[in-house]
Amino acid sequence: MTEKVVIDAQVLFYFHYDYQKIPSILQQLKKEVINGEVIVIVPTIAIAELFWKMRKAGKINAFKEALNRWESSENIIIDDFDLEIIKLMLNNAKSHELHDEIIAMTCKKHTTDIIYSTDKNFKEIFKLQLKSWQ
Repeated sequence: MTEKVVIDAQVLFYFHYDYQKIPSILQQLKKEVINGEVIVIVPTIAIAELFWKMRKAGKINAFKEALNRWESSENIIIDDFDLEIIKLMLNNAKSHELHDEIIAMTCKKHTTDIIYSTDKNFKEIFKLQLKSWQ
């Protein structure tokens, strides 16, 4: 079975805005996705965060191209914020930021505990396996 992982907006930012400085752990992830070894789940809230940053930077066309690539990739799942995630949120006693909780619950929805991020709260609050480059 192919491993599933969730990524946060920071990973998307590296892949599509600051590609020259992409950390080696993310370069490896990209290779594994291309080779079909890993399925990446991208929460729509993370896409919205990237869009917001790229619009401010005047990079709308680059964002549109990235979105088209994600939609056509066999190894990327774009996951919506939906009622199932809200129901999973009911089991949390605490959270620190809404968008991070949605991303963490996306992991739970897809039965993975692997998240690529530098935010230690994913590990400390949500008990996820953090794959960080810091």
